[in-house]
Amino acid sequence: MLDLLPFIYRLCAKLGERIFMHDDERILALMAFLDCTADVAEALDAAMSQQDFTHKDVIVHQGDENAQIWLVLGGKAQLQVIGYEGQVTLLATHGPGELFGAFPEAAVSNMDVKVYGHLTALQIATHELHHLLREYPSLGAGLSRILGKQFNTILDRLASHVTLTATGRVYRELLRLADEQDKVAPPPVIAALALTAQTTRETASRAVNALVRRGIIDRDKAKMQIVSRGLLESLII
Repeated sequence: MLDLLPFIYRLCAKLGERIFMHDDERILALMAFLDCTADVAEALDAAMSQQDFTHKDVIVHQGDENAQIWLVLGGKAQLQVIGYEGQVTLLATHGPGELFGAFPEAAVSNMDVKVYGHLTALQIATHELHHLLREYPSLGAGLSRILGKQFNTILDRLASHVTLTATGRVYRELLRLADEQDKVAPPPVIAALALTAQTTRETASRAVNALVRRGIIDRDKAKMQIVSRGLLESLII
């Protein structure tokens, strides 16, 4: 099933675009994301509804009761915590094939879930997903794989916050955003980059400009290209 993933990621629209999937395309996506058989994917698809959100929509508010879970088809959902003084901390960003919401049971949300770009996701009630897990136990393996990967990503982010400087976190995030050709297209928005790296916009801007001056990256309106990945990696301290 996992060899379908490259096809599915191409099928999902780029950030900021709306996605329309036919039934068979959604089933293919579910088979790839959850590594499940067609009958399991069809049962799951029948219990889910496709939802579309626009930039800066808040899907779940911090402090709200939530009894839903979403599987991202395209776009990004940011999990943000608002502190006592109004400061915003980004905990995680979930993209295609990842989950967010209330699981394994309904709960009061301890964070905002905010859309970055255009988001398309499949939504299912938490209790409905429980029912499907009892009926199709093999579905649990796919969910565990997704949730385990997300858990490791959050732990990695926390470790970076403790061990890396603010500039190092910015550079690490640039590497994470780059594709196989060391390209980020469209180029990252500095404010969003700063939020992800948990630093100020000014720090992120200075860090990126330093890379441009040294020729480590090239940047224009369409893309950012990492010219020397080795040099960039050496600056992550």
